[in-house]
Amino acid sequence: MDIRTKIQQILTQQYGNFDTHLEHVYEDKVVEVLANGDIKNKQAWITYNQVILELKHSLKDNLKVKELQYRLTDEGDPNRVCIEVIKDIKHCSPELERLYYKIKNFI
Repeated sequence: MDIRTKIQQILTQQYGNFDTHLEHVYEDKVVEVLANGDIKNKQAWITYNQVILELKHSLKDNLKVKELQYRLTDEGDPNRVCIEVIKDIKHCSPELERLYYKIKNFI
């Protein structure tokens, strides 16, 4: 099994099936970075993915999940995007706050 397939399997375990076009674009972006990126990029994208999982599973905010997926695949600076999306959330979980400060340290 190659690394790309393994990454896709793990993502599917965490997210469920990727059904929409946006979800497939996001999956392709994450798989590409994790399979071929340098260690700094891999660590950053793992963190961005943790933000999405926190939004999805703990806060159950699917609208923010979609917004973040769209902006991460469409806009330039993923650090800025994540920070802006997290700042817009009214009631952050402790884990989301931790991820926010972790991303701020990437800058």
